[in-house]
Amino acid sequence: MGDRRKVAPHSEEPDPARVVPFGLRGVGLLTGHPIGLGIVFGVLLIGLIGIPEARLFFAASMVLGTVFGLLLWLHHR
Repeated sequence: MGDRRKVAPHSEEPDPARVVPFGLRGVGLLTGHPIGLGIVFGVLLIGLIGIPEARLFFAASMVLGTVFGLLLWLHHR
């Protein structure tokens, strides 16, 4: 008996419209994925809880990063 599995045809060449790392519209394929926000919050939480000497730095960088990110977002809208 032969192999009964069905193999879907595929192309070995990637789609030219989705070039890694730039992808569609000039961004990476995973850029802007919601999991990135969870990773950022996790790292910040670990920094705030686990490194007492860096609490002030992390708090200030969160505030400045939020303000700067909001300004960039408004500028590029």
